[in-house]
Amino acid sequence: MFKNIALAFVFVLPLYFVYFFELILKIDIPLILNSISGLLSLYIFLSIPKSSKFSFGFFISLFWFYWVGFSFIYFGFAYLVPLISLIVACIYMFIFAFALWFENLLFRLVSLMLLSFIHPFGFDWMKIDSFFAYSYFGVSKEEFFLLILSLIVFKIAPQISKKLYPLSIALLVLALQIPSTTHILPPFKIDLLHTNFSQDFKWQKENAQKNISLQLQMIRSSIQKGNQLIVLPETAFPFVLHKSKYFSLLKTLSKDAALVVGSIQKKGNQLYNSTYVFQDQIVQIFDKVILAPFGEKIPLPNFLAKPLSQFFLGDGAPQFSASTEFGEFTKEKIKFRSVICYEGTHELAYQNSPSYLIVISNNAWFPYTIEPALQKNLMKYYAKLYKTTILHSSNGSPSFIIFP
Repeated sequence: MFKNIALAFVFVLPLYFVYFFELILKIDIPLILNSISGLLSLYIFLSIPKSSKFSFGFFISLFWFYWVGFSFIYFGFAYLVPLISLIVACIYMFIFAFALWFENLLFRLVSLMLLSFIHPFGFDWMKIDSFFAYSYFGVSKEEFFLLILSLIVFKIAPQISKKLYPLSIALLVLALQIPSTTHILPPFKIDLLHTNFSQDFKWQKENAQKNISLQLQMIRSSIQKGNQLIVLPETAFPFVLHKSKYFSLLKTLSKDAALVVGSIQKKGNQLYNSTYVFQDQIVQIFDKVILAPFGEKIPLPNFLAKPLSQFFLGDGAPQFSASTEFGEFTKEKIKFRSVICYEGTHELAYQNSPSYLIVISNNAWFPYTIEPALQKNLMKYYAKLYKTTILHSSNGSPSFIIFP
């Protein structure tokens, strides 16, 4: 059992390296580290005996997704967090167990290729190919196939012929993608604001005035420093912004800089998690298209989703609705696509390879966990895949820029 726990942790090490270097130390992760550890993860998957499939799969899932239930703390169900972590781990355990059912290397190759297409309840964060987001290797499916094939050739070489080793190395070389040293940003100053309001503090009415005053001060200070595009996190203004007194104030401030602000929009009886873009006193509002499973929608049939929502959120609890298309705005002829949190880790947001993607997040739901690192790793994966520069402003985790 201990061996399987250790192997499972080594398997997910590329994700924990992102967490340690990018979020804890706040320095760039050495690309060689995840290049090697990613290959080691694939080698372990190809080599693990089928007799270990359930325990190995369970601990991979636990190390990867232990944090999923942490948001229940803020709904008064902290006692459910361990149970939810175990349930999620068991769901992914069965997925990995089926992927490891046979030791045949061709079967394992196909399993590895297919795992990234399996999304329980629409939650698509299990992408093993994303282990190479921060590496010297490419992240396309073709390059991922070459990496797996290289390791398979390496494994069978002792039984067939040592002359296969050069072929294994050649396949690795074909999968290389030398990082670009040219980083292109728009020709104006951008400020990605960062806040650190705890989730229980953020939504309390008595704290709203203090939070908003602080953020308005941050905006004014940023304008004084000459920034022309200022981005605030998701639900930076945690109420229906266009019906508040701050709406006209932000319009006025937008004479000096474009403001991207996370808030709520209400249309009729429907609520939306939205991005407000204030520019030259003109306002565009973009509603979230892809709602986070269980966080913003319950991906179950209505006869199950409704009672669950009532149990956890109470009668009359607000439910978010989804829009149908992503919002885009232009500043000085530069086009930006605007998305919110979970959308930034979803492939649909990268359709047509936007040059610039603005992502606003609230990661205070999952403090002191690897969730922000998983989010950043997936955004780097898509940035690399679609050649998109990502501008990310967050509450509860660092704000940053990701280059392709």
